[in-house]
Amino acid sequence: MVNEQLKINDVIEVLIKKIGINGEGIGYYHKLAVFVDNALPDEVVEVSIKEIFPTRIVAEIVNIKVSSPDRLEVKYPLYESCGAYNMQHLTYKRSLQLKRDILINSLNHYLDEKIVYAKIKQTVGMEQPLGYRNKVSLPARKIDGKNKFGLYAKGGNEFIPVNDTPVQHPRINEMIQALEVLMDTYKFHAYIQKDKSGYVKSVVIRRSDTTGETQVSFLLMEKFEDILTVSEKLVEQFPEIVSVFAFYTNEYKDQVFFSKDYEKILGKATINEKINGQTFSLYPESFFQLNTKMADIFYHKMKVLANLKKEDVVIDAYAGIAPISHYIAADVKKVYAIEIDQKSVQSAILSLKRNNITNVTVIQSDFTKALKNLEIDTVDAMFFDPPRTGLGYDTIKQVLKYKPKKLIYGSCNPSTLAKDLAILLQTYELKEIIPLDMFPYTPLVESVSLLVLR
Repeated sequence: MVNEQLKINDVIEVLIKKIGINGEGIGYYHKLAVFVDNALPDEVVEVSIKEIFPTRIVAEIVNIKVSSPDRLEVKYPLYESCGAYNMQHLTYKRSLQLKRDILINSLNHYLDEKIVYAKIKQTVGMEQPLGYRNKVSLPARKIDGKNKFGLYAKGGNEFIPVNDTPVQHPRINEMIQALEVLMDTYKFHAYIQKDKSGYVKSVVIRRSDTTGETQVSFLLMEKFEDILTVSEKLVEQFPEIVSVFAFYTNEYKDQVFFSKDYEKILGKATINEKINGQTFSLYPESFFQLNTKMADIFYHKMKVLANLKKEDVVIDAYAGIAPISHYIAADVKKVYAIEIDQKSVQSAILSLKRNNITNVTVIQSDFTKALKNLEIDTVDAMFFDPPRTGLGYDTIKQVLKYKPKKLIYGSCNPSTLAKDLAILLQTYELKEIIPLDMFPYTPLVESVSLLVLR
């Protein structure tokens, strides 16, 4: 076998054929798949082998012999290594094409029957694909006596300082930089696990794209007596910060940004985001898409694909703060919005009331449990926007008991979408998939699918 003849650090030449789910190039060496970060389709690359498995090789580029015309110079190598901006090596136009390819490759991998490519539309992109992130969640570290915020390297725990990523809103970058200085000045240090010193484990900054209102949430390992002073100094520099929270934890290894133990330091409990002519009230923990402009397009596409009628009864599953319910409420008779997270439910109820929407019932529950307990005879349409894990067999089994006439599936993971479609397409016909670029300059692919009962 070929892989038995190869050794770590061997250099081989590979023609890159396609793009993988994580944005890596995939080629073949004597029928053995070769995965190469930052390689693009149609490139010929010399690569050094780093890992060898029975059916695949992981390698890294040594030399590009034939370069893609879409290749760009990497200007921010650190941000590429931490995944915050790791498709900066190709043109934006080409990245949109490749994201559709990532979706197609996933469908081909998991589905027995090939999807007609005409049903998979071109990727909807952004006019301005930089500065789109309205929310950042950053761990803190103390390096050479200075406080830094950053991210971890892909697939590891190496900390990479990041305080001005081009995909983050410029104002958020300014706030991160100012906060690092204030933390140094007031000795509000990042927590150091080995000597149990310092306070700050991480920070989350969320900025409303439409109102500019900003919320800052610290996660602390212990209380800091001057946190109000630091917060006030930050607000002096950035008056749009209208909400500051401190969350507390004693679990250093848990990769979380919020906890049940918290206090409001100053300002309001929520900030307001306006989208679709409606106002959404966001608590720190409430889930809301971090690219507001694309979120509006995403929800609008779901609504248009659904083609709802006034007498329809609809379920909005994995509802979050119920943006889908807000978008469709005026078009239907009744919506049941199902969400398990308490703060998202509180946001949903607050926002629905604020927008005078009365035909949406919010149910705080696990989705499958809620379905079992719902006392309705027919469901005309069911909307999904699940986490990256997708729906899965158990959830789909519950859905199929109701057999909604239409399913509108918003996905953030082509692999789990494809696995779910493998089950759903036994009962439903796929009419259309629209890929969307919710996260430019990353390999992540969002999509909206319409399925109709056979």
